[in-house]
Amino acid sequence: MNPPDFVAYEQPLNERMRMLLRIEFVLRNLHDSLGGDQVWHHRAAVLHLLDLADLLTRSDLRAEVVKELERLAGILTAMQSAPDVDRGRLQEVLEQLDGEIDRLHGLRLPFAQALLESDMIGQLRKRHNLALGNCDFDQPAYRHWLAQPVAKRQQDIAAWSDPFTSLGSATRLILELIRQSAAAAAESAQLGFYQRSLDTNLPHQLLRILLPLGSQYYPEISAGRHRFSIRFVRYAECGKPQPADEDVPFRLMCCSL
Repeated sequence: MNPPDFVAYEQPLNERMRMLLRIEFVLRNLHDSLGGDQVWHHRAAVLHLLDLADLLTRSDLRAEVVKELERLAGILTAMQSAPDVDRGRLQEVLEQLDGEIDRLHGLRLPFAQALLESDMIGQLRKRHNLALGNCDFDQPAYRHWLAQPVAKRQQDIAAWSDPFTSLGSATRLILELIRQSAAAAAESAQLGFYQRSLDTNLPHQLLRILLPLGSQYYPEISAGRHRFSIRFVRYAECGKPQPADEDVPFRLMCCSL
């Protein structure tokens, strides 16, 4: 969770973390779209499903999430003998991880088959990355579907999105544990610039930069395996954004687990 009155900017430090953040982002937006019954709600839901279908073609999402759950379970199991650990809480988290692993293993394969085998979704995917590629005159089948009763559209979207329920639950648990693995430290970017080395002996997963609500700045983050840098930039509604020319206080979380 973010401290109250702060905005969190996140930078993944490996490809798996990048994938998990993308899953979280798309599923959160999909969930928001599912709450409505207007055509534009369902257009938005389909766009998010197309993004999920694109992610599925790039990697085995289910397998990658299971690997991360198992990695975390191994790390936390090894912590059971630590003298200052809350064993009750640790056991609770381990049971949550095991439950998510079991649910993902129990998913019907191939994963998200209804979504990937839908002819309409397939046609939409072909033009998804084209500017205005899915206008009504380009996709008459889609136009026909959007004219169906609300209940029918909701039923179809539920069938397409159902396999991602377990994936979303597991992703939320993983990211919650990783985000909670670090405390927020007060830092200052001298003349808007901050640089720091990373301890390569630690399994760094995620950087979180916290700025107060109402701050005129946002961070541009560059991160590698050994170090990262942050350049704070002043937001501009018009014209080119300008780098900060003063010291910028912020909070930093280097999440490693």
